[in-house]
Amino acid sequence: MTAGSAHIADNSADDGATVNDRDGSTDRFAGIDTRLYLVTDSAQCEATGRSVAETVQAAVAGGVGIVQVRDKDIDDGDFYSLTRQVIAAVEAATRDTDRTVPVVLNDRVEVARRLIDEGENVHIHVGQTDTTVAEVRAALGAEPLIGLSAANSDEFAAARDSGVVDLVGIGPVFDTSTKADAPDGIGPDRLRELVAEAGIPAVAIGGINADRAPDLKGRGLIGICVVSAICMADDPKTAAEELLAAFTGSAQ
Repeated sequence: MTAGSAHIADNSADDGATVNDRDGSTDRFAGIDTRLYLVTDSAQCEATGRSVAETVQAAVAGGVGIVQVRDKDIDDGDFYSLTRQVIAAVEAATRDTDRTVPVVLNDRVEVARRLIDEGENVHIHVGQTDTTVAEVRAALGAEPLIGLSAANSDEFAAARDSGVVDLVGIGPVFDTSTKADAPDGIGPDRLRELVAEAGIPAVAIGGINADRAPDLKGRGLIGICVVSAICMADDPKTAAEELLAAFTGSAQ
């Protein structure tokens, strides 16, 4: 990771403060703009007539600061190829800038290990029923960021106690159709309570769009996570710009 300041979007006293200003334990986000996090959906991108890589390149140009590659329907070989395409798209979007935009793999620890062995700087996000965070850290070493989906006191405590989780994803905040088995949305007020309880840098996910993003400001988050709001957008670059402006309260 490059040196620099990571944005922490939620501080009413100082919206420009960095993650590093708050807690030394979060300096692993140095140089990363965490405010807008994209999770890819291959089927949604295809439905708009774009590839995942084309969507990612446009979205990163519009301000996405973290990209997670997610596709539960393809094998590891195809997932490796997809991730390679995403890495190239991120590099194209950030060329001639000082931006660091991490590429995160959803589970797929063996693919991540292969890419790391090939010299790529990739990271991992897992759910509660995926590879354990301890196994991920053992397999990938100390450098990659590890994200974990978590939703209750026990899961937050386990994440803290593991000593290896860098980021938790909390949701769904709003009702969402992206995952067929997703529970009802918890709402912004309950989200604030869970973020405070987590004790680990957190992003919100689930049903977030530009109309709802302003309701998530001031909830203690380091960012918002979106899928369809960008993958299904007519123009991913514009969608990213609008989401970022809505969440941060900045004028376009």
